[in-house]
Amino acid sequence: MKVEEHYMFKEAVEGPSVVRRTLSECRGEVEAVADALRRAEVRRGFIVGSGTSFHASLYLQYLINKYTDLHFTAVPASEFKAWKPVKGRYVVIGFSQSGESSDVIEAVKEAKAAGVLTIGITNTPGSTLTKLADYSVVTRAGEEKAVTATKTFDVQLAASLMIVRAVAGGGLDDLMEAVKAAEQVIEARGRLRELASGLKSSESVYVLGRGATYPIALEFALKLKEAAMIHAEGFAVREFLHGPLQLVDEGTPVYLLLGSGEAFRESEVALKKIQGYKPAWVYVGPRAEGVEAYFKGSEVEFEGVEGDAAVLPVVKAAQLIAYYASVARGLNPDKPTKLTKVVKYESQTG
Repeated sequence: MKVEEHYMFKEAVEGPSVVRRTLSECRGEVEAVADALRRAEVRRGFIVGSGTSFHASLYLQYLINKYTDLHFTAVPASEFKAWKPVKGRYVVIGFSQSGESSDVIEAVKEAKAAGVLTIGITNTPGSTLTKLADYSVVTRAGEEKAVTATKTFDVQLAASLMIVRAVAGGGLDDLMEAVKAAEQVIEARGRLRELASGLKSSESVYVLGRGATYPIALEFALKLKEAAMIHAEGFAVREFLHGPLQLVDEGTPVYLLLGSGEAFRESEVALKKIQGYKPAWVYVGPRAEGVEAYFKGSEVEFEGVEGDAAVLPVVKAAQLIAYYASVARGLNPDKPTKLTKVVKYESQTG
């Protein structure tokens, strides 16, 4: 199959349009969820998901805890029961693109059995998650055929920001600008393909993020594993100094994903330390003063948006780099040989 004919590519470039559709068509569902959260007497909860959906859970956790008086903890769905079975006064939010992921469904059932308010965020109307949850937001990405999720993650991010803005108050103008910035990234994708070619023979890649882009760093690393079969790990920028830095040698690929100039400035202490080991740097984020001094032409920059909504253009660059790296390595990004679109299994709890 030729480059840019795979489902992963086609679905990734649909991201901006399906985010717009989700913004337009999901406002009623989002407001119902926000109203339920406002009216709930409890102020704490859990967010569960698996794989890419867990990374969406981390983003929603970041937003809720930053902008509301609620306190939520993101937990891998498969670990939910082991970590802390809920006992009453919690809210549980479950992310599942298919609405059928066994680990997410089991976690929501556990919450329902405890009498807990449950909310589902899925891309599949009529799915098990929508039937179980007290409230649902059904995103509007449409069918996604590639095993490697792209556009469904985009709408999970959008739904997260919509919910938190509805709870805390505030508009969505920055989200609309972020959609435009994601389109800028897609239009300039030739640059992404060039960067991806540098990963053709890479054995390991390290991806760093800060704040809202920390979950995106984890997601980029996952996409490199899934699509390109590259060992990749995501870290918070300054956490990278606490051990993983030992693995960086001259030419080691290190990607920095940031959402604002402020985040860049706050990361400089770590960047100076890492730079001393001469990695093959790449920066993805909004245009910011000082970036060129470190990255010297290895930048993927966009304009028009900074802050928490900037995750959309950042993740779009990440998805497309992973796609092009997969093709450069002679792989089929639509069908990783050991993975399935939905992870389901028989319940072991009876």
